[in-house]
Amino acid sequence: MRFTAAILVGLVAPSAALAEPACYDAKVRALSVDQVPSEIGDCGSDCIIMSWPWFVDLRVKRVFDGALPSKMIRVLTVQHTYRVSRERTWVLRKNTAGGYNVVVPEDGAALARCSEGVAAVEPYIRPSDGHTLDALREAGIRRYGHHTN
Repeated sequence: MRFTAAILVGLVAPSAALAEPACYDAKVRALSVDQVPSEIGDCGSDCIIMSWPWFVDLRVKRVFDGALPSKMIRVLTVQHTYRVSRERTWVLRKNTAGGYNVVVPEDGAALARCSEGVAAVEPYIRPSDGHTLDALREAGIRRYGHHTN
């Protein structure tokens, strides 16, 4: 049997997310205070999902660049498991759901701040009609639990 590793990013194809301008809207120092995996979709019997969207609540200690609506924000990130819970720098991009996606450049290069008027990107996970991101987060808690600090 041959297995294929997959990265599941909700309904947004990774190539579509990467086609957006490589920039950020805010760079912050923050502590992850809650981490919730979204429910993992089924990619078939011959694949293993390595990374998928997570909901992460951040307690922002300092804003290095950009502006945020508050010191507690919920962001979407793509990861495999819970992150080590320590204060670190997070690079954020506004998404069309009104929140932020965590941005990690593939090649490790530094990102520039987004220019004024650059459109927001699609969130890493999108709810189906009649559902909300909060409902998807609650489904993740019911299925997998969550990690709080």
